[in-house]
Amino acid sequence: MTKETPIFEEVLRSLLKSPGLWQKLLIGGVLSFIPGLNFLAFGYLFRISRSVRASGRTGLPDWQLRDDWRGLFFDGLRFALVWVAFWLLPVLMAALVSWLLALVFLGALTNVLFCSTVLYATVLFCSALYRYTMREDFHDLLDLNLLFRMTWMELPRLLIPLFCFLGLLVLTLPFYGFSFFGGFLVLITYTGLRYRSIEERRNVPF
Repeated sequence: MTKETPIFEEVLRSLLKSPGLWQKLLIGGVLSFIPGLNFLAFGYLFRISRSVRASGRTGLPDWQLRDDWRGLFFDGLRFALVWVAFWLLPVLMAALVSWLLALVFLGALTNVLFCSTVLYATVLFCSALYRYTMREDFHDLLDLNLLFRMTWMELPRLLIPLFCFLGLLVLTLPFYGFSFFGGFLVLITYTGLRYRSIEERRNVPF
C-alpha cells in the first residue's frame, strides 16, 4: 500500500480504466435525477468513500441494487445528512448573505463570496465524509476544528479538481444528475486518497 501523495491526473486515469465505469455512471446519473431514488446514488457514493478509506485504492464497487437496495438507501441517508450539514447549509447561508449585500449596494462582493463558499464547502463536505467513515458515528463530525483544519490544509491543492468539478456542473446543468454523481465520485475518491496518504505518512488518523 503506497504512502505517496496521489496525483489527480493519475487518480482520474485509474478511475477511467475501472471495469464497468460507464454503466455505473449511467445508473448513478439516472438515479440522481429521481427524488427518493437519488438516495441510492448517494449510497453508492458513500460506499466509494468507505472503500477508499479502507483500502487506500481507487475502485468502483458493484451497485447491488437487487441484493442490497435497502443498505444502499440507508447509506444514502447518511451521505445526505453529511452533505446537507457541510455543503448545502453553508451555500444557502452564503446565498442569503450575498442577497443582503446586494440590498446595501455591495453587489460586487456577492459573486466572490458565493463562489468562494461553494469551493470551500465542497472540500469541507469531502473532509466531513471522510471523517465520518472512520467509525460512522455522527459525533465525530462535532470536531469542527479538525474538519476546518483538514479543509484549509487541502483546499489549495484541490483548486484544479474543484474548478473542473464546478465547471462540469455549470456546463452540463441540464444533465445535473450525471455531473453531480460523476463529479462527486471523482472528488470523493481523490480527497479520500489524499487524506489516507497523509494519515499513513504522519501516522495520525483523521
